[in-house]
Amino acid sequence: MVKVVLADDEPLALTLLQHIIDWKRFGLTLSGCAKNGDELYEMVLSFQPEIVITDIRMPGKSGLEIIAKTLESGLPTHFIIISSHTSFEYARKAIQLGAEDFLPKPVSRTELVKTLNLVLEKLKTPEHKEESYRKLIQTAKGYIDLNFDKHLTLDSVASHVYVSSSYLSTLFKKETGVNFSEYVTNVRMENAKRLLDNAEYTITQISDMVGYKDVKHFSSVFQKYYQMSPAQYRKIG
Repeated sequence: MVKVVLADDEPLALTLLQHIIDWKRFGLTLSGCAKNGDELYEMVLSFQPEIVITDIRMPGKSGLEIIAKTLESGLPTHFIIISSHTSFEYARKAIQLGAEDFLPKPVSRTELVKTLNLVLEKLKTPEHKEESYRKLIQTAKGYIDLNFDKHLTLDSVASHVYVSSSYLSTLFKKETGVNFSEYVTNVRMENAKRLLDNAEYTITQISDMVGYKDVKHFSSVFQKYYQMSPAQYRKIG
């Protein structure tokens, strides 16, 4: 039997889920019902369910945090998010972190059945965890690509994807072949070259635009990468 945990801080929503799922037809068993995020995370670690159907915003840990922490713990749990908070940003983050689907409340039996069928098919294959790892790293890389001009740290990016910095560091190297700081520097240097092609900006301005407040440090890093200074690159560009 496939173990399922349900989570919602609204008792009526939990009752509704229990009744609209055809447990016997899908070969599912209800392992527990959680009323807040902390309780849900304890159940995930204790019962190790194959499927979690949860609200995204509850007291304690959010659904997004629990998806990321479950992935970090190495459990190949599949998450289905059901929420009245149907903003694009919530849905995007949930899917990026590995959720199977994001369904609005009140939940449609037809949509839930369709999603459950897809999850049960995935349970027959072993690739889910690796796919979730890739999604998490893509989310981290996307955040870096959009914020390379800011003060980026391993801690700040890890916080954005709801995992620990040590976990993100290990996974980043495994999935990309470079460590976190190398990737950030690569992104900054590629953007520096692009900006140097535009004579409108001074080298000092470009240094700031790619996240370096000290132009001497920027020039030193650029020299190391391309064996020429930013000024030399601009001359031959």
